[in-house]
Amino acid sequence: MYDSKSLHKERGSAKCFVCILASFVILCALLLVLASITRVREPRVKIRSATSNQITHNASPSSPSFNATIIIFISIDNPNFDVFAYENCSVSVLYAGVKIGDRPINGDKVSIRKTKEINVTVDLRSGDQVPVTANFSGDINSGRLNLTSYAKFTGTVRFLKIMNVKKSIQMACAMKLNFTSLVLQNIQCQ
Repeated sequence: MYDSKSLHKERGSAKCFVCILASFVILCALLLVLASITRVREPRVKIRSATSNQITHNASPSSPSFNATIIIFISIDNPNFDVFAYENCSVSVLYAGVKIGDRPINGDKVSIRKTKEINVTVDLRSGDQVPVTANFSGDINSGRLNLTSYAKFTGTVRFLKIMNVKKSIQMACAMKLNFTSLVLQNIQCQ
């Protein structure tokens, strides 16, 4: 009934199908292992240090005020195996929840598994926005102000040159501005 040629053809086509199926399963397993090893991780941002090159202040109880120019040294660490490209953003400095300084940061890229360092100069002005309270007068008289800084970097990591993965990283740091040493001390970032 069956001749040997048709039986041989059926076995050959079955072997070909099994080989193609096995190749597909192996390829999927390799892609799954590769994806789990090289998953997209969150870049990290923090303040390395900060200094001030000028501070003027008025400690009179009736109208305390201060002006300062600070330089914040920020580092962005990219642990991924591809470039992290972030958009334009800004660094804000606050005293008692009130914004006293703001500086834009231009968008840029952080190379593969590298750390990018950014120096940001922010002019701080107490002006009318800071409510005159006993704490503000006391802080100016003590020569130290408790400040917080905030920045949010939004960007993308191109995963395996196939797709873009959006990532947002935030930096919130508390620090003390010392009027005499012109240094920002006790920098603690979350």
